[in-house]
Amino acid sequence: MALSATKAILRHGKTALFVCDMQVKFAKAIFEFDKIVANSAKLVNGMRLLDVPIIVTEQNPKALGNTVSELDITGAKGPFAKTKFSMYTEEVRKELSTLCSGSPPESVVLIGIEAHVCVEQTALDLTANGFQVHAVADCCSSRTQEDRLLAIERMRQVGCQIATSESVLFKLLGDSKHEKFKELQRLVKEPSVYTGLVPSAKI
Repeated sequence: MALSATKAILRHGKTALFVCDMQVKFAKAIFEFDKIVANSAKLVNGMRLLDVPIIVTEQNPKALGNTVSELDITGAKGPFAKTKFSMYTEEVRKELSTLCSGSPPESVVLIGIEAHVCVEQTALDLTANGFQVHAVADCCSSRTQEDRLLAIERMRQVGCQIATSESVLFKLLGDSKHEKFKELQRLVKEPSVYTGLVPSAKI
């Protein structure tokens, strides 16, 4: 069943970015990790350019390390250490309640790892609590492509919007007359890195 088009809209001042557990110790285990990080870095930089608030978590950082240095999380809320798989912890809920000029966001853009564990459980918790989730497929991964793709499909089935990094940025930009358009245009000049979400056209 088709979802309402209004749920696909991202409104500036009503949107937040969640960065889920993009930590150094996952580098060798996660499918296409470097490519996911590259796309995520572009998205994070674009969100910072557009003044979108960001919340960052780290799963058991003493064991799994900190957020990768490629992501500039300057000014973000966190990183919040957690043991729960979902990002929807007490600390995060407190930040979320006033994140957008004293109010909670309508929409949460969600990126990170692993897609079938922490990302999916975060998406479920946020959706169950009334937030519209936009899971960014080219910025999420798991140890296997199968788990990644099936998690994306499950998130779609519960009402999440499945997005790509550039689609999110241009939805928030909205108009080529936007004051940040040229800066964002430079940021996305190089296409997002292919991560195997659809069959490659290359022979």
